[in-house]
Amino acid sequence: MTDQEIASKIIQALAHYLKRDPASITEAHHLRDDLGLDSVAVIELLFEIEERFKIQIPDQDLPGLSTVGSVAAYVQQRLTSGTSAPALAKPARTSAKPARVTAKPSRTSAKPAPARNPKKSAPTSKKKKKVTTQ
Repeated sequence: MTDQEIASKIIQALAHYLKRDPASITEAHHLRDDLGLDSVAVIELLFEIEERFKIQIPDQDLPGLSTVGSVAAYVQQRLTSGTSAPALAKPARTSAKPARVTAKPSRTSAKPAPARNPKKSAPTSKKKKKVTTQ
């Protein structure tokens, strides 16, 4: 599949989702800024692309998919490489030492709350209503 065919299918999917003319969408359009897609709409679009092209898009690759052209290039890369999860630019680890994870103490290990004194409970009104008869 050529780059142009992939871009065309992505533009068709966007046009269908946005209920717009496909000719009004270009590869230079930003998904959020130009086309007005919110986070949920971007995710729905990417699900549609996964189904159309039979690929999976890992969550760590989502930040790089901001324009129609970047989505098309990504799909082209995935289709030509034949891998299930190619890496975009992954950040290099700066430390060879793994990060230390500390767990918070559970609530069950804490001291139990002191018992409430029934005599110190919320005050109740002991005033009696004055009943008048006529």
